[in-house]
Amino acid sequence: MNIHALSVSTTKGVRKHNVPMAKFLENHGIEGDAHAGKWHRQVSLLAQESIDTMVEKGLDVKSGDFAENITTTGLDLTALALGDRIQIGEELTLTLSQKGKVCHHRCAIYYQAGDCVMPREGIFGVVTRPGTAQVGDPIRLLSKVQVTAGIIGTAAEEEKWGETLRATLHAALQPAFVRFDQLDAAQEKLQPIMKDLVDYQGIEHLVLLDATGDIWKKLGLQDGDRPHTSKMGQTTLYVIAHPADLNAIFGLVGGA
Repeated sequence: MNIHALSVSTTKGVRKHNVPMAKFLENHGIEGDAHAGKWHRQVSLLAQESIDTMVEKGLDVKSGDFAENITTTGLDLTALALGDRIQIGEELTLTLSQKGKVCHHRCAIYYQAGDCVMPREGIFGVVTRPGTAQVGDPIRLLSKVQVTAGIIGTAAEEEKWGETLRATLHAALQPAFVRFDQLDAAQEKLQPIMKDLVDYQGIEHLVLLDATGDIWKKLGLQDGDRPHTSKMGQTTLYVIAHPADLNAIFGLVGGA
């Protein structure tokens, strides 16, 4: 198992160009790459075997054409689970934060390549130990050591309370990462996002932030039911109206 190719780009939605070496920054991603930042899809990975399958179907594609940062060989990425860790070289460590992705609109990559395998077979990770990687570096699977957690809320709620909620989750659970999935104004993405996180991603702890009370009603809850904790499969769901509710659930007096 090793790195077949490394690729970066300065804009999103385009093919990435190959580089021989890349610097990975903790909780950020590849230095200079358009997808780097403080979110849960800092680094993308796709197997060369998946690209080879596309080539066999007649597509003129190569490593980096699906906007993946790391192209791997000899590793079944689709068999990994959220929270699994991989080590590249001697130091760099990535923690898997998302399997596949939902593409609501076909981007330039789809039209350039004729298809996009990334939503089906790609994975994403966060940098939990920084380091430099180069083509040919070995990849090693490490044991999972932390739980996974996420938050669902609007963009305005993330801006107002995102860091506070992340701090509370880190204090209470010490998760490998905390992802924030944003709802649209009409909340039409609520059910698809929850289905993806619970049924496909298998996230272990999920906070549903609902300051207005609209989502409570959709879930059949009353005002008196909040804060609410329940199980959805293997996921523990926390439905809250305010960050103080989460502090109360975890018994964190005065916040994280």
